[in-house]
Amino acid sequence: MDRLMNTDNSLSLQLLSSYCWISEDSLNNCKYPESLLNYVDLEVISIKQIPPIKRRRLNGLSKMAMHTSLNCLESLKSNSDEVITVFASQHGELNRTISIISDIINSQDVSPKDFSLSVHNSSLGLFSIFNNNTQPGTSIAAGSNTFGFALLESYNLLKRFPNKKVLLTCFDLKVEPPFDSFLNRVEPSYSLSLLLSIDDNLAQHGYNISFSFQRSEVPLQASMPLPLAFLQFLHSNAPSEQLKSNNTYWEFAKNAL
Repeated sequence: MDRLMNTDNSLSLQLLSSYCWISEDSLNNCKYPESLLNYVDLEVISIKQIPPIKRRRLNGLSKMAMHTSLNCLESLKSNSDEVITVFASQHGELNRTISIISDIINSQDVSPKDFSLSVHNSSLGLFSIFNNNTQPGTSIAAGSNTFGFALLESYNLLKRFPNKKVLLTCFDLKVEPPFDSFLNRVEPSYSLSLLLSIDDNLAQHGYNISFSFQRSEVPLQASMPLPLAFLQFLHSNAPSEQLKSNNTYWEFAKNAL
């Protein structure tokens, strides 16, 4: 596949900060290089920014999304109530939904908490509520291209609100049986947050990121989820790189601000 990046079809935005967490317990059988893991938080999550009475409402998925989102914002002292949010998850609350269906099949009572938090945008809703954020927010799911189209959605929002910042958080729990058998690779539980802008007045440090994409005519094989592959590229010495999902080539280029 030829390189795709050119000035005619690429989109550009500024990456002001990033923060990634991966569950160390879920890394079994995931042979990720040190060039990635050196830039990842592997510690047990502790969200001290949220009061304990509210923290109890967070489950595994929403907890890790909240963790990386708040840490990404704190690195630049950005206010959590002022950012536009794009939360992206390929699988969403799949494991919780499996548990609910299992309870129904076994004639067990369904937990009201599980039921109310089983929708795809529950993590985004909890972030908005806990941080008094009334800015626009979008929840994205697009298969193996979820991260890429979340970037595209972030770009569109920044074009509409050029003086704002967008907090993009892409996250997924490790898929449990029986649906793990449908995956073509083992994937860990992870969450990656990016703080994005197109306002030159906000760009004091970070990267200018350009990206483009093109569908493949044949199925593709990627060694890791697209957001983690992007993070590895971000911390590499390569000025550009072609990444791939299951069906799309994604071309990224970067230069320091």
